[in-house]
Amino acid sequence: MEKIDRPRTNTTASLRLAVLIAVIFLIHPTPAAAQLSVKNQFNFTDWQDYDRTILENWTDAVYQRGGLQIGGRYEINYPPDPFIFPQDSLLRQFDFTFAYAQYEMKNWQLRAGNFYSMFGRGLLLRTYEDRNLRVDNNILGGAVAYDADRLSVKAVAGKMRDKYNRRRDFVYGLDAQALVASSLQLGGSHIVRQGPGESAQQMSALRLDYFRDWGQIYAEAVKPGERTAWSQYIGVSGFVGDFVITTEYKNYNGMSFKDGNGAEYNAAPSLTREHSFTLLNRHPHALNMDDEKGWQLEATWTPSPTWDVAANGSKTLTRGGGRIFEEYYLQSHNYLFNETVESYLAAAWNFDYSTNTENITTIVDPQISLAARDLLHLSWQHQHTKNVFDKSEYDSELFQIEYSRSPFGSFALVGEVTNKYLLNNVNMDRHTWLYGQLTLNFWRNQEVQFMYGSRQAGFVCVGGICRYEPEFQGFELALVNRF
Repeated sequence: MEKIDRPRTNTTASLRLAVLIAVIFLIHPTPAAAQLSVKNQFNFTDWQDYDRTILENWTDAVYQRGGLQIGGRYEINYPPDPFIFPQDSLLRQFDFTFAYAQYEMKNWQLRAGNFYSMFGRGLLLRTYEDRNLRVDNNILGGAVAYDADRLSVKAVAGKMRDKYNRRRDFVYGLDAQALVASSLQLGGSHIVRQGPGESAQQMSALRLDYFRDWGQIYAEAVKPGERTAWSQYIGVSGFVGDFVITTEYKNYNGMSFKDGNGAEYNAAPSLTREHSFTLLNRHPHALNMDDEKGWQLEATWTPSPTWDVAANGSKTLTRGGGRIFEEYYLQSHNYLFNETVESYLAAAWNFDYSTNTENITTIVDPQISLAARDLLHLSWQHQHTKNVFDKSEYDSELFQIEYSRSPFGSFALVGEVTNKYLLNNVNMDRHTWLYGQLTLNFWRNQEVQFMYGSRQAGFVCVGGICRYEPEFQGFELALVNRF
């Protein structure tokens, strides 16, 4: 991989931000009744296995006075993480990546510069930032939104960023939604992508949102311009007595909508449960909007204020019936001994086609209140994995002990062990991992986190979008400052 030694700056973005800052003082020369907020996130990684150090930093500043808001972001990747940016020479190490001016008056919102937007539930357009996933597909251009009691309309136009902060294709779209009855909203969206020297691609969507005291029914249908088939998403949620029930259906056919650099304009609901436990994320489902159909059903029963039970099932197939992902999950959440103990007991079975494995996971996760400010968190996670082809089997165990004192911080030890190395044709340099993590909170809005040790490889997933994290040995420092 080519390594960049000298910092380079994006002249166009720097000039854009400078102009926006100048506008602040031209329009509002005095700071009275104004507010300036700054947030800085700093990450430093010493990756001993690869003899590599990585520094990442995001500085976000927002100035607001009345209906005017102006903001910007300066980003550092020194050098770019090769597991996130394989072609690391394409990414500028020092760059202004976000700058905007926004004005709100009555029912109108006008914005120029960088922005995020979402039509419906994201089947047609969803741009967002998630730093855990290292996703940032903001649009550079303009957006206009009108929002009244019975009608909302928004129009967007510009160029979307890919992971290397490149912008290639021009995209513009329109979304509208109207309250046609006291409990019924109807909406529609249209989006067009135009690449240099290419014919335009477009997609359209219609949606329905029906809501009553007992729950909600939401349905959206999407038609890619070059196809005759429609894709559908349906979600129904409601409550009966002590039960809250949600069921969803998806049928995605050729819905992937990308620019010429491969960046996705949309991200439909994945219809899989998002887990907070580490081992349950070892075999996730990565969304494929071109060819999948399936369902998800979740029910939560709350028989008392100190006890609730959640059950979830989901299944995803190709449109031809091929099995991709299947999971069944059961969780009991209790408060015990006069609420001094909060306990999670969980069990799950899933099938993951990407690894051809069936996985059975059990979890015991209690949190014990030692005093008014002192909390002890224990976690034991066990996973049994079976390869459905060669019938090989292995087990993984994860243990965690964490002590926290509010509001000052916490200290945790996390260990993991597997016997996968005993399988034939499996070569593993390490089969045990252990790390310690110290978190300190100070001056109200400041947080620093230290981590040292080794960590097993795994996935970071949000809404069916996943990032693979390789095995780690070394030191990490994270610092978040808010002013």
